[in-house]
Amino acid sequence: MDFGLTETQELIRVSAREFLEDRATTTTVRAVADGDTEAISSLWNEIIELGWQAMTISEEHGGAGLAFSDLAILLEELGASLAPTPIVESSISSWVIERYGSDPIKSELLPQIASGGVLITPAFVERDASWQTESTKVAATRSGSDLVVTGEKRFVAFADQATHALTLVRTDDDAPTLIVIPIWKAEGVALTPLDHASGVPVSSLTFNELAVPEGNIVATGHEAVRAAEELVAAGGVARAAQLAGLGRAVVDATVEYTSTREQFGKPVGTFQAVQHHLADMAIAAKQVNHLVHAAAWSFSRDGYSKVAAAQAKIAASDKIANLCWTAHQCHGAIGFTWEHDLHLYTRRALAWKTDYGDSAFHKSRLASAIGL
Repeated sequence: MDFGLTETQELIRVSAREFLEDRATTTTVRAVADGDTEAISSLWNEIIELGWQAMTISEEHGGAGLAFSDLAILLEELGASLAPTPIVESSISSWVIERYGSDPIKSELLPQIASGGVLITPAFVERDASWQTESTKVAATRSGSDLVVTGEKRFVAFADQATHALTLVRTDDDAPTLIVIPIWKAEGVALTPLDHASGVPVSSLTFNELAVPEGNIVATGHEAVRAAEELVAAGGVARAAQLAGLGRAVVDATVEYTSTREQFGKPVGTFQAVQHHLADMAIAAKQVNHLVHAAAWSFSRDGYSKVAAAQAKIAASDKIANLCWTAHQCHGAIGFTWEHDLHLYTRRALAWKTDYGDSAFHKSRLASAIGL
């Protein structure tokens, strides 16, 4: 496989890096972690103007029609900057809706997502914090032409900014159903902010006999399970791409620090033990990068590689979190202080390693995919 960037991907990388260096600084990241929702809205509005939310939506529905592998280039840069923005949530939701939704729901929602008028976030995890589709307990009772939804979804990212949630529920006959639920200021929806290591807004969504039109159904039965599994796989690869960018940024920052920080009259980066740490970090970051792009490349309008997707998330979850802890060792005491930015990366890595399934979850998926 050629891992070189196409002309389009190089343009995405350069333009994203230039924009994020100016607009997604660690000052912005800290402000959002302190509860500044205006900083999120301001950044998201600028991203909408750039059209990033429409990158993988087909041209037929108002998007750019680019590939998932092109999106991965953007996500790397977003991960490197820790940009607090719901681009992953929006992108994987639109991806699944376009792959599995009916023509009416695609025609209604996708152009609005592409224009920035609608923001959809996945709401899958429940009380047991599992990403397994069979863990879904939220009930949807049929009432005329509506589904009446009751139950709770947890750890929903950017729920207070989103207009809709893409949610897996169970209907009267216990059939899994993937449905788009309007949540913006909706009666019957209670939003509870949760403390979260990521530093971005995460909430619990409680549905109290919320009536949702049957026209909002994306898929039912076995098709809903397939759609949900693909959403988790796409989310896992997307987070892995962000973790790859985060790892690269941490390696670069650690190399810079150890080349200037002196001990015993020498830069600490000249000590063999530190050099071994730096080499291990660089190798880990590069391994994750290759696996991510192999997995992203496998996604197409026809499907994806379950093996490649699982491998990418397993490697990213384990290796990048460990990379961050090694970076703290190389930084010494200052790397553990609140004033230093390194902890922002570590906290985000710890949150992302479990998002859309941790390594144990994806090892189980990998074993199933290869027939073990």
